[in-house]
Amino acid sequence: MVPQTLPLLLSALMSGAISKSLAPTPSSLLPERSCQISQFKSLSPRELETFKVAKDAYEKTMLQTERKCSSRFFHRNWDLRQLPVSVRPVVLQAELKLTLEVLKAVTKPELDSVLAQPLQTLSHIHQEIQSCVTSQTSKEHRLPGRLKNWLNKLSEARKEPQNCLEASIMLNLFRLLTQDLRCVAYGDLC
Repeated sequence: MVPQTLPLLLSALMSGAISKSLAPTPSSLLPERSCQISQFKSLSPRELETFKVAKDAYEKTMLQTERKCSSRFFHRNWDLRQLPVSVRPVVLQAELKLTLEVLKAVTKPELDSVLAQPLQTLSHIHQEIQSCVTSQTSKEHRLPGRLKNWLNKLSEARKEPQNCLEASIMLNLFRLLTQDLRCVAYGDLC
C-alpha cells in the first residue's frame, strides 16, 4: 500500500497543496528583544579580573612603544547621571562600539589570548545594550545638546592613530565597566 501512496504524496507536494513556505511568516518571527541590561549591575570578580589582566598586559606593551597622544576623547565634563535615564544607554552603546572596534583591531599577538575573554564579555554587553537603544530609539527621544556634541567627538576619535585609541580605551575600560555600565543597569537608581 505504501508504494501506491508515494506518487500521490509527491504529486500533492509538487502542486503546492501541501507545501509549506520556508520563509518565516510574521507570526513566526522572533519578537523584539526586550532590554535586559539590568543583569549587568555588577560584573563577577572573575570577569573583572580578566579585564585587569588584559589592561596590565597592554600596559606592559605600551611601555615598549613610543606614542604621542594628546586627545582625550573619552573625557567628559559631565556625569552620566546628569542625563535622562532614557538616553544613558545611547552613551554606553557608543562607548562599547568604539571600544570593541579598537580592541578587535589590536595587532599585538601577545595580547590575543588575554583579550579573548574581555572581547567576548564586551560583545555580549554590547548586544544587550543594542536591544535597549533600539527600543528607545523607536520612541524618538531627543538627545541633549551636550550628548550630541560628545557623540560627535567620539565619532571623530576614530581618526586618531590606533595606538592612541588603544591607550585611551584601556585607560577608560574600568570606568566604562564599573561606572557607566552600572549606572545604565541601575536605571532610575543610579
